[in-house]
Amino acid sequence: MNVEDTQSEPRPEREIVGQPPASSGPEAPPVAIPAAVGSVPFNADAQAAEPWDHTGSTPLAAAILVPAIEVAVGPDQGQLTEDRKRELRALFKGVAVVIDDDIDDADSEISKIVLQIETGGGKVVKMADLPPEDYDYANFAGVSFFVLDWQLTKSVHVDADGELARVPQPAGLAKREVQRKINFLLKIMEHRLAPVFIFTSSDLEPVRDALARKAELHSADTHSHIMVHTKAKVITDEVFNVLTDWIHQRPSAYVLKTWEQEYERAKNAMFKDLYTKSVDWPVLLWRTFEEDGLPASDELGRLITRIIFSRMTPFHMDLSPWVKNDEKQSTEQEAEYRKKLLAVLESERFVPEDGLHSDSVAPGDVFKFPGQKYAINIRPDCDCIVRGDQGDLELYLLYGDAASSGQLEKMLDVERGLLQENDAEVAVFSMYEGKTIKFQMKELGKGNWQDLKKNRIGRLLPPYLTRVQQRYASYLSRPGLPRIPRHALAPEKQA
Repeated sequence: MNVEDTQSEPRPEREIVGQPPASSGPEAPPVAIPAAVGSVPFNADAQAAEPWDHTGSTPLAAAILVPAIEVAVGPDQGQLTEDRKRELRALFKGVAVVIDDDIDDADSEISKIVLQIETGGGKVVKMADLPPEDYDYANFAGVSFFVLDWQLTKSVHVDADGELARVPQPAGLAKREVQRKINFLLKIMEHRLAPVFIFTSSDLEPVRDALARKAELHSADTHSHIMVHTKAKVITDEVFNVLTDWIHQRPSAYVLKTWEQEYERAKNAMFKDLYTKSVDWPVLLWRTFEEDGLPASDELGRLITRIIFSRMTPFHMDLSPWVKNDEKQSTEQEAEYRKKLLAVLESERFVPEDGLHSDSVAPGDVFKFPGQKYAINIRPDCDCIVRGDQGDLELYLLYGDAASSGQLEKMLDVERGLLQENDAEVAVFSMYEGKTIKFQMKELGKGNWQDLKKNRIGRLLPPYLTRVQQRYASYLSRPGLPRIPRHALAPEKQA
């Protein structure tokens, strides 16, 4: 009997990475992509665009645990209710680090701000200057928020008449001081992404201008995690009122703080529960993993993650008050909006290499080779383990490349927000550097981990990885059907 080309048997395995097979065959069920991307008119140059900078950003995919959050924020909500104020104020519970050269002066403005924080129930860690260059910023773990004075060097003196007079700093010294504070803020962002409130007694614009030179710190975007305010205004309005108004306008900060509180609650409950069962619970599990030939450290981390996740309560998130502003941006700043959206989508489904342990190997690992060729490991999780004296680990690879603008345009169903794939391929939209990667399933390759690890660029996450594996499993088990006899067709179809 005749069998359609796309239903032919798989070709023999190949041992090294090579050219991916050409696409062919009937269309398979589509893969969904966000409607917001599909609704943007297709840009033929978008696929060739240069990758954008992810410096200082935290990939969404790295946030494995999903919190119990109820979010209702936005510029159109009007006056805050008292209940809402209490809810937002509670997000700033914990330790505040206050850095100000007048921190030990009981009559200074910063001391009044510190008193307000402590009166509100906060604990303040006082520092008269920035930490030294070699300071371990991991010591700031768990800090709720930072308060930084922009003038950390004395710039006033008492003149001959007994009055306070401002002394301008030499240009070189002033420039070094600004750079020192910028470096501090960048390091804080790298180790502890928490709200930073810069309070100053001088003009605000020079501070904002200095911060704006680093787009990841501050920009025209009002949702920056850094707020610049005068000390006098903070004292008059009271510090927690200022913080509450600030976070009310920033959904990302609100989600971050709420997530942290729920995570800490679930984490503490989990460790307390296991501790009461046995103080040696990690050792008991470790031995179990070792006896099973598993990498004990990695498995213990996965187990803890699963338990914490199970203890985090369900949540309802409502960011609808921000939708109108978001729709306006997508219309008025179409190209920039699309670029940001593609970056967010990538972070949601793909962890870059610098976010992975160098010795960790798993299904979904993606490798890139010269000529813009890609390969993805689809070997099951339980088989991606080097057991005993097994030596190197063999990976099972599907090969692919980035879809061209023309290919993507043909695949894209704008009305339904879907990608139409043929039966012998699987595509991942906006997987890497804004590119859609198409993996071909007609050939399965093999490669050793030690030879491939230098080419790894990251890891595709579930459910996108799960879909790749399931589609390949379905492709392998497809039946071959006989061709429909030509004379069985309607006469007009027989020609």
